[in-house]
Amino acid sequence: MTRPTPPSTDRSLATETRLIRRGVGWNAVGTSVSKGAGILAKLVLARLLLPEHFGFVSMVVVFTSVTRIVADLGFRLSLIQRKSDGHSKRLYDSAFWLLLAAALVMIGVMALLGVPLLTWFYGEPRLGGVALAMSSIVIFQNLQVVPEARLARTMRFKQIAIADIVGMLVGGLGAVLLALAGAGVWSLVAQTLLAAAVTSFVNFACAGWRPRLRIDFGLLAQIGAFSRFIVGSRVLISLQQNLDYLLIGKLIGAHALGIYSIAFLLTETLRSQAYWLVSKAVFPFYSRAAGRSADIRAVYLGTVRYLALAIVPVSLVLILFAPDFVPLLFTAKWLAAVVPIQLLALVSMVVASAGTPGEVLRGIGRPDVDFRINLGVALLVAVPGLWLGIRWLGLPGAALAVLAHSLVSRIAYLLALRRLIGLGTADVGRALVPAIAGGLLMVLVRLLLQPVPWLVAAVAATAAYVAATLPLLLPQLRTMLRKPSTVHRSEGQQPVQPLRRAA
Repeated sequence: MTRPTPPSTDRSLATETRLIRRGVGWNAVGTSVSKGAGILAKLVLARLLLPEHFGFVSMVVVFTSVTRIVADLGFRLSLIQRKSDGHSKRLYDSAFWLLLAAALVMIGVMALLGVPLLTWFYGEPRLGGVALAMSSIVIFQNLQVVPEARLARTMRFKQIAIADIVGMLVGGLGAVLLALAGAGVWSLVAQTLLAAAVTSFVNFACAGWRPRLRIDFGLLAQIGAFSRFIVGSRVLISLQQNLDYLLIGKLIGAHALGIYSIAFLLTETLRSQAYWLVSKAVFPFYSRAAGRSADIRAVYLGTVRYLALAIVPVSLVLILFAPDFVPLLFTAKWLAAVVPIQLLALVSMVVASAGTPGEVLRGIGRPDVDFRINLGVALLVAVPGLWLGIRWLGLPGAALAVLAHSLVSRIAYLLALRRLIGLGTADVGRALVPAIAGGLLMVLVRLLLQPVPWLVAAVAATAAYVAATLPLLLPQLRTMLRKPSTVHRSEGQQPVQPLRRAA
């Protein structure tokens, strides 16, 4: 017998929606400042360093990203998704110590197996020291899992944003200073490690929590069933996202991979960070709203609308004006990045147009569906597409393959959501209308202003997009900035508390 969908009150949904918008707002501030500082630092470093330096680090990232996901054990989302009860404090303590042990184990595995495998695969012995140093990031990552989960559960995204901002500013500044001193590739390594260490420290300070020396394997086993699918899905997603790096580094080399990594930086970084900041705000809601399909659909369609509105103009600027600004910002040594930038910007629009489907599936307790989608796309589309694309067309072929498997995965996600929460294709289309209309207007402005300088045309096209879409955004921004008078407390949600620091 089908269980009826629990009714939701307008007031509770409205209050939760305001909390989500405020969370998205603070995440947006944190992402804009921290990632903006990181991108600015990379732009400066691109002028100071060689493409090979970026290529070496990108080769290592393929391996260390999987290490970081496995070491996380899926606890970051599991601790947010799990309903609060009398065992929560013991669970937090247990998770902290297990995560610390897992980080140490993964560093050992990387030293004994990962580094030799990496240097053999690429035939580049100079990668060994870089890989070993970058693998230590799992320590800082795992130290902040529990504090950040506690902050996210109580919707204290302001504190998370502050941690991200401080970490990225310190990491970027340290990297630039080291590059000026002639540190080469190690300046890029230092940027990653400094940012992670400082972010971890600030999250701990903001959470006001300290672990007690105790561990309960029974409680850990309870979240293991949920976590294993999260780990599996994230590993597959990481492999999909990094297959282009892996195969470009193997088939073409560090120089080409360095050029491709800058194209990725300018396109996918903004899209992935926008996705990340929205998903951090909506995942707690999806978890609490399991069974309330209408409410989940409403919030999900909001993520489709606003992610598309945010990503489409930036992507179109990259597509329309990359041939003009790449030699100006990066010098002529990066000209081969133009076509990959344009194709990857198109990928960003495709991914943004599907909102946050993976978070919906994990939030409603179906990470197995997310896992199967990613496994199927990786084996049937991503691997053969990237191999053939790189062999035949080089860097543009890699970007085209990424576009193909992004399209297939988004279609698969939407079909799954149609079955599980009753999502309508027409509803998604309506949510995308403002971004599509604004994007077409940008293209029209560019065509009309062909004779004028590219910077003037870019500003005019962006202004036209803003003018066309701002009437939709203003009412929502006012609501987001308005403090809710009450906080609806559903099972598993704690009231938002003011920031307290432990003595």
